[in-house]
Amino acid sequence: MTSLSIMPLHPSLGARVEGVDLSRPLDAATREALTQALAEHLALVFPDQDLTPDQYMAAATAFGPPMRQHYSQHNMPDHPDIGMIWHRNGQRPAEAWHTDHTNRERPPAATILYGVEIPSAGGGTSVANMRAAYQALPEAERRRMETLVTVNGLDGHQETLDEDRAKYDGAIRHPMVRTHPVHGSRAVYFHIQKAKCIEGMSPEASQAYMQDLLDRMIEPGIVYHHQWRKGDVLVIDDRATLHRAHGDYDRTQARVLWRIIVEGDRPVLV
Repeated sequence: MTSLSIMPLHPSLGARVEGVDLSRPLDAATREALTQALAEHLALVFPDQDLTPDQYMAAATAFGPPMRQHYSQHNMPDHPDIGMIWHRNGQRPAEAWHTDHTNRERPPAATILYGVEIPSAGGGTSVANMRAAYQALPEAERRRMETLVTVNGLDGHQETLDEDRAKYDGAIRHPMVRTHPVHGSRAVYFHIQKAKCIEGMSPEASQAYMQDLLDRMIEPGIVYHHQWRKGDVLVIDDRATLHRAHGDYDRTQARVLWRIIVEGDRPVLV
């Protein structure tokens, strides 16, 4: 096995991984160690990587099989499972807290981001520990949330192509609290923009409750903020976190990230 060094970056979540060159094939023992590290730390940073698209795709499979993203106009032409996050390609930074692709029956286990071009300041990515957020809620509220189910589809982004909306929009049910399939712990789980409603509640009441939860749950003690450096790979565990981009950078400069999402398990509460 590769000689791994895993160093925590924040008291609540995040770790820096040294001793791994993602451009080279990863053996089974290293893959298993990274799977366990992601489940434990919820966000892993691999600094100083230098990857071709093919190498990046191969490395991503350590965390699961890559799955197609639903903004097909932003996918890399020769590697359609790699999404291009780039404001000059007409995208706005995703500044609201979210977890990716909850409109899928088997939503991502992880979102993987690779820093290709980085602005001189700002433009970071924040990750919130929703395992810790769940534990901090009053017991009565935890018990209530464990009975709730969201109904998920695509949000109202105008940039979504009709063909993607036809393929990926729907009414996918997920529990608002899910059990992590590796770690065994529980975490709050929802995407406020993709949740059409909470079953038994109106869309308006659903949105109000989820926004109130976000306002109460996400505080600095459970947030790791990643300030990008060129060559960083950031792996985010979508099963127990929310994340957001920060648009506080000079738009005359480029911020280019390559994104791969890998398929996970169907969310369940056990």
